[in-house]
Amino acid sequence: MKNKITTFCAIILLSFSLNGQEEKRQNFIAIGANYGLNQSFGDLSDRFGTHFQAGISLDLYKEKINTIFSIEGAILFGDNVKEDVFANLRLENGSVLGSDGGLVDVFLRQRGTYLGLMGNKIVLKSQKNPYSGLALGLGIGVLQHNIRIQVDTNNAPQFNGNYGKGYDRNTMGFALKQQIGLMSLSKNKRINFELALNLTEGFTKNTRAINFDTGLKDDKSRIDIIIGLDFKWMIPLKSQYDKDEEIFY
Repeated sequence: MKNKITTFCAIILLSFSLNGQEEKRQNFIAIGANYGLNQSFGDLSDRFGTHFQAGISLDLYKEKINTIFSIEGAILFGDNVKEDVFANLRLENGSVLGSDGGLVDVFLRQRGTYLGLMGNKIVLKSQKNPYSGLALGLGIGVLQHNIRIQVDTNNAPQFNGNYGKGYDRNTMGFALKQQIGLMSLSKNKRINFELALNLTEGFTKNTRAINFDTGLKDDKSRIDIIIGLDFKWMIPLKSQYDKDEEIFY
């Protein structure tokens, strides 16, 4: 009788152990890479237009709540700059004179960064794959952007080094991010991607003491809004609880 009870208890414990392993095996850590197209709104639209973004992330997927938690970073870049910081330096033909009296080949570009935390949950599951479907995300972070001054000649020292910072409109502040997308996580964890529409609101201010072109300090509070569409691919590094710490490529 004692042997039967022992055998029965062992079977129950083994059953719980196997069930726990099956659930835990769905958790994984991944590296994500994304690329997207953005449109500027709010105060940002006075300075920049359409631009691009490229980013990476460290992602942790939790099967029990069907959610991905991410640390994400992205760079923003483009050449659609609407705010001409050289307006008062230009000649009638639009050129800028250099220190040697010659013309300066100078161009304005958009640059920026975003660094934040994101939680992204699958709220409407696919019937064929419970790890795929409609996902909603919320995030917080820091948004930064500036005007990059690209000078292709050697006759414009007034735009180099610390002098250039007086024109670059460097702006930074706290940001909120919301996202809706279609996420697909394969059952074998090898093919994982998301196509998402995201909205970012940055509550920012100019970080420079003075703008050289106006001679004034810009301390106005800004609301910089970005609406973007991006594609993200996730490459699992390791399943958290797989036996022998199996690595997936």
